[in-house]
Amino acid sequence: MVGEFKKNKMLSVKVIGVGLAIFYAVSCLIFLQYFQVPGFEQQTSYYIFLFGLLAIGSVAVIGLREWGRKLLVLLNAIMLLFIAAHYIPRIDLVPLGYLLLNIIVLLYFTQVKIKLQFCAAEHASWNKSILLVDDDESIIKTLRPVLLARGYAVLTAGSGEECLQIAQKQMPDLIILDVILPGMKGRDVCRRLKQDPETQKIPVVFLTAKDSPEDLQAEKDAGSDGHITKPVDIKALIETVQNILCSGAAKKKR
Repeated sequence: MVGEFKKNKMLSVKVIGVGLAIFYAVSCLIFLQYFQVPGFEQQTSYYIFLFGLLAIGSVAVIGLREWGRKLLVLLNAIMLLFIAAHYIPRIDLVPLGYLLLNIIVLLYFTQVKIKLQFCAAEHASWNKSILLVDDDESIIKTLRPVLLARGYAVLTAGSGEECLQIAQKQMPDLIILDVILPGMKGRDVCRRLKQDPETQKIPVVFLTAKDSPEDLQAEKDAGSDGHITKPVDIKALIETVQNILCSGAAKKKR
């Protein structure tokens, strides 16, 4: 179910990328015709360059390249400011049409869920591993399939001691750690992980039903990189995991 949703979202982005690539390529060809008219060479050369870059960015978006998304956002922002400053006072319908498109592209490609989609697609080949630590077997059975469906390798542990052993041997890219564990508690486990030079760069996300300001501060003091509240919201879980892994908080294994 989750995997199917991901595929549909990626397909939507690719379809939009195809449409934009065609539109920008046609716009570039139109300005090439104007370029041949005497007196318009210098004016249209900027547009040819701009729409050429936009077409390249759109093709990159089709391949779910993060640099392509950033290029579209940057160039559309520049166009938005330029058109707003120079053409809106003339009430010219063509620039107003481009202005509307600039706004739509900016609003769409700056959404957090779209940015995460590009990041997840770009780094899918990294084979990220997640260590899921909880003594409640029902939590493991619920969350493990969700993470597996997203392409992550999932390790599991039922105690703090087991978590430390697996972390040192396997060096996972992320640890999702229950606060209340038998024996060594989650916060103590996190402190041990952060004190160990071998595991200190592994991001730790706490999984707990407690979300008071005092609890959140205690988790931060222990060295946590995030917080997921029980009962677990699957969408929030996936966004938290993707955001941490894609933002550079997770380090490559050595």
